[in-house]
Amino acid sequence: MFPLAFLSLLTVVATVIATPSLLLEVSGPSTVYGIDNFNITTTVTNAGNEAVRLLNHPRGPLSDLPTDMFTITNRHGFSPDFVGISAKYSPSAALASNDRYAFTVLAPGQSVEVHHDISATYDFSTSGPGQYVVMMKNFNTFYYVADGKISALVGGSGHAFHTINVVGNARSHKQRIDAHTGGHCEIWQKRAIDAAVPLAEKYVRHALEDLVKGGPNSAEYKRWFGPALHGDRHTSVFSHFETLAGSNFSEYAYFCNARFCANRPGVLGYVVPNHFGAISLCDSFFDAEVGGHNSRASTILHEALHFSKNGATDEHAHGETLGQELARSYPHLAATNADNYEYFAVAAFGDGPGQGDASVLLTQVHFGKHILDL
Repeated sequence: MFPLAFLSLLTVVATVIATPSLLLEVSGPSTVYGIDNFNITTTVTNAGNEAVRLLNHPRGPLSDLPTDMFTITNRHGFSPDFVGISAKYSPSAALASNDRYAFTVLAPGQSVEVHHDISATYDFSTSGPGQYVVMMKNFNTFYYVADGKISALVGGSGHAFHTINVVGNARSHKQRIDAHTGGHCEIWQKRAIDAAVPLAEKYVRHALEDLVKGGPNSAEYKRWFGPALHGDRHTSVFSHFETLAGSNFSEYAYFCNARFCANRPGVLGYVVPNHFGAISLCDSFFDAEVGGHNSRASTILHEALHFSKNGATDEHAHGETLGQELARSYPHLAATNADNYEYFAVAAFGDGPGQGDASVLLTQVHFGKHILDL
């Protein structure tokens, strides 16, 4: 749950615009026999008096993509290894697509269930069988659309959880399908990628130069990684970019129209963190500008940061507004959030925002009492 001070700050803003009331439930069987039967259901209910239009972002409970949206812990404190995908998502690109697959619309009192195959997303070989608590990760976010604008509801986790007992074999016998299956690129797509790669590498070089010249006191560093109180955070950020500089993006393997791209407006691309150098790029990538925030070049940088070899950054928050709020209030998380690195690098190069998510205005971000403290 968010600290009280943070809630109080944004609850004041929440009175400006009517905020939807949503309920989230995490459910499933009490016992499963064999890890391949481990399935969880998330249920989202519109508890308000008006219809609500929600974006189906990949890290949230409305998505069935195998992303790292759950915290799963046994009584010994062990968690399974994440083996799913990490995706780059732009709420504004999803909205601009006007694609029916971008949204879930709930009438007052209406609910929607989404089923999640936990065994396809997490590997329990190390943590083993036993009792597990499954809950949504912190900073689980709902993006909703009203009057053509995007707003964000964010809750802490702690109440929406489910306890399940895994009996028997904790090793999955399912054959894992390659996340990049079907990813053939047409000639025009290859040209679009080739145009973005050199710019992505320039972003990395300029980010390193900015970190050396400005240190942790530069305006852009503070904007994306928070106040300069801890030198080790600056060192960590520098280390991530230094590792990226050792990568040759032109030698990466790029896949187009791969299996998890289908009907996913707003998803620009994704990787499997432990499969170094393989990036799947989706329709929204090819609709984006070559440079700027949420562009083709910045997406390549963003996805490269997810590789374990490059530091395995996470997806705590999507978009410019939430990224900056993360830096102000949770700078240690900003230093592990891929969007923050992406936007810092673009700013260091002096590039414009491109297709940004500035439409998710701070005055429209509600962390208040009207939402369920997830």
